[in-house]
Amino acid sequence: MNILLSIHHYMDKNAGAPGVTYRLAEEYRRLGHQVELFSFDELPKDMPESLITLLYPQYLHARCRKLQKEGRLDVIDASSGDIWFHLRMRQKGGGTVAVTRSHGLEHLAHEARVERARLGEMKLSWKYPIYHGGYRLWEVAQSFRQADGAIFLNRDEHRYAAERFRLHQSTVIGNGVPDYLLSLPLTPTPLEEGEPLRIAFIGSYIPRKGIEFAAKGLGPVLDRYPHAEVAFLGTQCPPERVHADYEPRLHDRIRVVSRYEHSALPELLAGYQILLFPSLSEGMPLSLLEAMACGLAPVASQIPGPNDIVSHGENGLGVPARDGEAIAEALAALLDDRELLHRLRTRAWETAQAYSWRRIAGDTLDYYRQCAEQKAESAKLRSIG
Repeated sequence: MNILLSIHHYMDKNAGAPGVTYRLAEEYRRLGHQVELFSFDELPKDMPESLITLLYPQYLHARCRKLQKEGRLDVIDASSGDIWFHLRMRQKGGGTVAVTRSHGLEHLAHEARVERARLGEMKLSWKYPIYHGGYRLWEVAQSFRQADGAIFLNRDEHRYAAERFRLHQSTVIGNGVPDYLLSLPLTPTPLEEGEPLRIAFIGSYIPRKGIEFAAKGLGPVLDRYPHAEVAFLGTQCPPERVHADYEPRLHDRIRVVSRYEHSALPELLAGYQILLFPSLSEGMPLSLLEAMACGLAPVASQIPGPNDIVSHGENGLGVPARDGEAIAEALAALLDDRELLHRLRTRAWETAQAYSWRRIAGDTLDYYRQCAEQKAESAKLRSIG
């Protein structure tokens, strides 16, 4: 198949949604398919990013038209909001299959943002309803409604979209784990009282990742357990920003790595046993799965996305979102009961092994074929009618 993968970001294999797109392309090529990536990198370099965001659907349409004329386009797999213009302009009955993909449904993120504003956790700009809280949501809805197929990262997203959008066909396909993170040896859990236990937080140090509630939970835990340490990895900010949320006496037990190469994650997580994942809004978090593959037991917010991965008491501990006390209690439970910690670490590791990118790519290719068959059948019925 000739496949075009579109992502409304600059391409970066170490970043979330662009990284997903990059790894899918890699797997498709391994399986013998022709793949082209289309991203912000393909637009004029001197164009302001606000204009790039606004005009991206039109540029994508132009690229799709060119590939179609050359007979080199069987499937368009586009991140949500990218493809609505092309779908409005395309000729009916064309053979190209168009799939809209959610990397985290914007409508759910919007509702979470509005709730945070209502609670006083953030302030929305007066401009917010114009684009991100208005026009952008319309673009996303149109992309899903007009596409031949839709892919969602978790069951909650899928259920929400099925109720709100008139979907032709849809499915749930999650993200995967790179091969270099699979089948890693599970390191022993320190079982002697007083041996250091280490907690990791992976991701940008931003409010949406639940940093306020992480601090409310971690502060008392670090005070109570002098053998506990914590690392913040991939914060995209200097250490001083993280340290500002914690008492100075705790800073020597707080490690901050602002940026890292993704392939270095196993080395960075060596000697860590617990992942703290207090996020407020997610699609299907890569860092959660990847830390589990490295043998960390997650303490994760019970929100869409993590709920599809973490089963409380089975392969991790779930905590209510926005609840620092619950975070502290869950961390304490693992620090106090090292056998429980080892059992959850083992089951978390086992869970992650099922999420290879090869399997994810195979499932997605099967879905493309299913969409193509349904599209052909619908065209046949229309011609008969």
